[in-house]
Amino acid sequence: MSFEQKPFLMLFAAVFACWALVRHRERRTVALLLAASLLFYAYNHWFLLPILLAYCVINWFVALRTERSSRPRLVMLCGVAFNLVVLCYYKYTPLLVQTVADLVPGFPAVPPGTFEAWSIPYGISFYAFTGIAYMVDVYRRTTPAEPSFWRYALSACFFPHLVAGPILRPNEFLDRVRPGQLPTEPDAPGEACWLVARGFFKKLVVADRIGATIDPFFAHVNDPTTAGVWALPYVWLYALQIYFDFSAYTDMARGFGLLFGYRWPENFDRPYLAASVTDFWRRWHMTLSRFLRDYVYISLGGNRHGPFRTHLNLMLTMLLGGLWHGASWAFLVWGGLHGAFLILHRLWAAAPLARWLNAREGLLRGAWHAAAVLLTFHCVCLAWCFFRLTRFADSVACVRKWVECDPAKMWTGPWTDPAVWLALALYLVLTGAAEALRRWSARPAGEPVFVGAVWGVRLATLALAALLAPTGANAAFIYFQF
Repeated sequence: MSFEQKPFLMLFAAVFACWALVRHRERRTVALLLAASLLFYAYNHWFLLPILLAYCVINWFVALRTERSSRPRLVMLCGVAFNLVVLCYYKYTPLLVQTVADLVPGFPAVPPGTFEAWSIPYGISFYAFTGIAYMVDVYRRTTPAEPSFWRYALSACFFPHLVAGPILRPNEFLDRVRPGQLPTEPDAPGEACWLVARGFFKKLVVADRIGATIDPFFAHVNDPTTAGVWALPYVWLYALQIYFDFSAYTDMARGFGLLFGYRWPENFDRPYLAASVTDFWRRWHMTLSRFLRDYVYISLGGNRHGPFRTHLNLMLTMLLGGLWHGASWAFLVWGGLHGAFLILHRLWAAAPLARWLNAREGLLRGAWHAAAVLLTFHCVCLAWCFFRLTRFADSVACVRKWVECDPAKMWTGPWTDPAVWLALALYLVLTGAAEALRRWSARPAGEPVFVGAVWGVRLATLALAALLAPTGANAAFIYFQF
């Protein structure tokens, strides 16, 4: 079930209405929201429900035992191992079997179609990482273990963040479902409605329209049918598609959470305006970035053991982050590229020229910043080629077509479709108007007309999302596959 589908909207309306009736009774609230979350996950995928429940039971039990055990580290590591083993089994078995068959002499060949029916439980990466963060935080004594299984299960399964994040820490959600802490009122309903409306517009009008435009090119990127086509604009558009698609889910998740009284951290902060890849990872999928930093990079030693170990830890963290995204060596290349970019930026930042440029003022500083943003964006786009195209040959062909193209085809093709660029322009207009009106309405002397205008923009955004969405079935959120 996806946020933009009618079954979800019907489920949400029914659950919200019931929650409004029982919100002052904690047990009924927990039971209602947990039941709705399990129904959300099991919709058309009921056979995956035991996996989710097994994660909940094991993580809840391990956290309790970690808090009470004389050997808490061992107990915690067993829980982390369970999460990772199950995750690796579902995500990497086809890749590992095929790789061993290709590399080991005498190993039986894998018949074609062996793994065609293999399915990865959607959202498993997100709820596995959330569970790992919980158990590690209990071990570190930064949060107490939750004695109630039902309350912990709600924090792990709550439907807005279940299948694509954000990756929440216990103090960001679990602490709000403990006894006496359950919200009974929406938190900032105006902001919540704007997040939901903006998310629908990002997904239905912008991301899905871009996808319909560029997917045929990427499907045939290494075929004669795309010979001479300039690939770079398609990569630019894919960078925008994945941003609008994923940030749309996060906006809607945060908006639905606010309507139930839960405020969660932002996951994106204008990532393509970053002036370095280090800055990019402070702005892109921020809850994953901090998870990798706090639970992988720092656990490996961080920057505490000299430059070589620091660079090695950065590379290992990004390689693991790449593999987290899927069962393809292309994701490893994607993570490796980002690791290399992070290392190069650290080396460059220590150079005298970099310090001199960063100390400039005025026009020179502005020009240098713009050049850094442009370079960073294209480094990220280079890595996106390996993220979007999981066959290595296709990725290489795409990068080659950045520079090898027919000049007559450079400014033609589906990427020039005015509908795509008009959708992007309309998004900028709507968000700019909403922000300007929000600031006016928040002033002490703000007239009621501005408050009404804010709600008008919100409702107009939601209506335009429904009216301008491409016809036909909507594409699934990109991060559902991870």
